[in-house]
Amino acid sequence: MKNSVSSRLAEATAPEVARTIYAPPMRGFDQLALERMCFLNEAHALMLADRELITREIAVAILKGICQIREEGPEKVDLDPRFEDSYFAFENRLGAVIGKAKAGWLHMGRSRNDIGSTLDRMAVRDWSLDLLEALSEVRRACLESARVHAEVVMPGYTHLQPAQPITFGYYLANVARGMEREYDRIGGVYERADECALGSAAFAGTSFPIDRRLTADLLGFEKIAAPGLDAVASRDFVTELLWAVTSFQVLASRVAQDFYVFTSWEFNALSFPDSLAGTSSIMPQKKNMLPLEYFRAEAGRSIGALSGVLSAVKGSNYSIGLDSAREGLTEAWPAFARFADALPLLKLVFETAAPNAEKLLKRCSENFSTATDIADGLVREHGVSFREAHHIVGRAVQLAIARGEDASGLTVEILNTAAKAEVGSTFDISEDALRHWTDPTLAVASRKVTGGPAPETTREVVDQMETRLRTDAQALQHRRKALKDSKERLMARINAFLK
Repeated sequence: MKNSVSSRLAEATAPEVARTIYAPPMRGFDQLALERMCFLNEAHALMLADRELITREIAVAILKGICQIREEGPEKVDLDPRFEDSYFAFENRLGAVIGKAKAGWLHMGRSRNDIGSTLDRMAVRDWSLDLLEALSEVRRACLESARVHAEVVMPGYTHLQPAQPITFGYYLANVARGMEREYDRIGGVYERADECALGSAAFAGTSFPIDRRLTADLLGFEKIAAPGLDAVASRDFVTELLWAVTSFQVLASRVAQDFYVFTSWEFNALSFPDSLAGTSSIMPQKKNMLPLEYFRAEAGRSIGALSGVLSAVKGSNYSIGLDSAREGLTEAWPAFARFADALPLLKLVFETAAPNAEKLLKRCSENFSTATDIADGLVREHGVSFREAHHIVGRAVQLAIARGEDASGLTVEILNTAAKAEVGSTFDISEDALRHWTDPTLAVASRKVTGGPAPETTREVVDQMETRLRTDAQALQHRRKALKDSKERLMARINAFLK
């Protein structure tokens, strides 16, 4: 029995080769993959006819055959792994529909290499737009919550120790800013994937006078990928999208870790509806925040996928090969799917997070998080340098803790004892003035500097990011419309050609 796709090979593909190498990727040939394959082949056929490289009769037969295959659906395509990949399986079906002699003309001026690269670019464009749209909804939910909670005072933490008062809204606004950058990264991938590789053939182009610009236009590509070797040998647009997804997953994991700590019994700073929680099979009291655990784990899975992909590609030659163009990318596509599935859940997390405002404000009054404001007060009103004030307040905190006091027990007497030890003098400060300096709500309100946590400043930043969100939505709609329009133009040309 001869090989299914080439007369160069005198033997049929070994079952072990077919089962191990060819079968797995062909299982993903679904309706969406079939649509991409049909569009690509239709565009190429029209271009060949336009350049008079194939006769009108051949072109009509090919286009009608592709139309039939589209209507039949992927289940009619024989995905026997001995065909090596979905393109040869498609070509085999086209040959069965219109005859192998006519179907064979379709492969003029191209290779599986530029076909595969173009299909991957089409897939990455689709994934990028889907992820950007879902990510926009997550950003919107985070910004809406930031606005709602702009006055909920809470301790800000560094090294997981109380640092300075902020608000929960301010925290969320910062998260939204990080997500804005992640959005830009994915958007940048779309731009770099939006280059048509068809016409590069195996890597050295073709001697036929094809029109690469026409093919690119029919498929909605903004640019032509060139030169040909790079166009088919590199899938860095896939690895870049995986990197961007992984970067976002790391951000989501860090936020999930914060929320995970805040929802613990000991912190009791944040709560979620029971509908987001799991429980225990043995311990009746348990409310486990499984979505937060999921996001921490998913970041690890995405990092693993990225490491695996880059490790596979790094050993490949700078040319086409399984490890650089197919096997090496295997883990990327499921990572995109998992990320897309997870984003609505992340949106729900931001929508339902409920801070314990009373508890958080009380913590700020107890945990010395306003110590910097005391030092600032000494600088403003008593003429000491900030470093001297820092030492004075640091010693005062130490003295208060030694007496078993929290921040509410830090008195003028303790502060002056510390001042005497540090700078050899004391200050004429009233207890009311000290209480004013240690009021966490006033501390937050005083920080109106650009980027500060004052409620009005936070809302200004939220306003800016919401404006940016609307701009991003318009750009996303423009890209979707451009792809939709290109498909409509392609179908219109096919219909006009077949009349």
